[in-house]
Amino acid sequence: MKELLLIPGPTPVSEEILNALSIETIAHTDDRFVEIMLSALNKTKEVFGTKTGFPFIIAGSGTLGMEIALTNVINENDNLLVISHGFFGDRFAEIGNALGITSEIIKAQPGDRVRLEEIKHKLDEKHFDIITITHVDTSTGVIADVEEIASFVHIKSPETLILVDGVCASGGVREEFDRWGVDVIFTGSQKALAVPPGLTLLAFSSRAVEKRKSLKKMRTYYGDILKWFPVMEDPHKYFATPAVNMVYALEKSLSNIFSIGLENYFEKHIVLARRIRSAMKILGLEILANYPAPTLSVFKYPEGIDDVQFRKALFRKGVVVAAALKELSGRYFRMGHMGSLSEEDLFIALKRIIEVFEDLGIYTDKGRVFEAFFS
Repeated sequence: MKELLLIPGPTPVSEEILNALSIETIAHTDDRFVEIMLSALNKTKEVFGTKTGFPFIIAGSGTLGMEIALTNVINENDNLLVISHGFFGDRFAEIGNALGITSEIIKAQPGDRVRLEEIKHKLDEKHFDIITITHVDTSTGVIADVEEIASFVHIKSPETLILVDGVCASGGVREEFDRWGVDVIFTGSQKALAVPPGLTLLAFSSRAVEKRKSLKKMRTYYGDILKWFPVMEDPHKYFATPAVNMVYALEKSLSNIFSIGLENYFEKHIVLARRIRSAMKILGLEILANYPAPTLSVFKYPEGIDDVQFRKALFRKGVVVAAALKELSGRYFRMGHMGSLSEEDLFIALKRIIEVFEDLGIYTDKGRVFEAFFS
């Protein structure tokens, strides 16, 4: 029985990508690898929606990307404003604290969005040098309206740099770095890009690069983009050894995505989200997010379902979903539906969820559930 990994990352990895990962390792300065790396960098720019941004592919997790993004654009005395829609939005403040930066958070209620009026109020109070936005928060499934927030910030506080966490969005959700006026964006390889964990991908605007050059003190060595710049422009050059085989896998996955078309890939995520949510609604599972992302869903259990019992029973049937975090723990579970996951995979998972419900004594009209899935 094929195990279906339906957590919000890592996501399922196809045999084709695993095969790419296992190709013989070559030197990181080899012309053949340089060609693969440059191709992956160019496709990364397209995923982020930028022609002018400077791309980076660096070995490390999405959390490293978050730290690189923030560390390269913030001075010791800068003011940081965090727009948080959940656990991972809060993490920006934690990194700020680790850097000795005082941050302020505008935090939405679970499932809701921060309102523009709240942002306006904060910007009226003081100047913020950096504002962070998590495009899709993996803990709540809420998608932020980055375009709306960025447009407002550009008018209200044009000198403020805008930093976007795209970890649970990039590739599965449209992002327009140039048009929205984003300054830094980052993601991880293990979510909508359908590659194993291990790479962080970033893009910096010209003014973000200039901000890095102006920093009085740099708090990272490995994560300093000025050290990576020469390598990204010409991968023959060396700063630190890249994850050669991971770049093979990334380039192959990005090539596959672009072969079907990025717009079609976005649409696939929208359709899968609609199908599973429609079916789950018939099963009595409510979605947390008032503004749900197409890449994952956070579902509330019906009365009488124990979280641990449900997830363990589902695991025994070959489907893995994730526990909810912090105040949502025990009452919700998280389900990813992104990357290489197919409609068939999702339908199999739905059938196994129904089986678990029946094992737990909860029966439903399967015909109506299946009809909702395919409607």
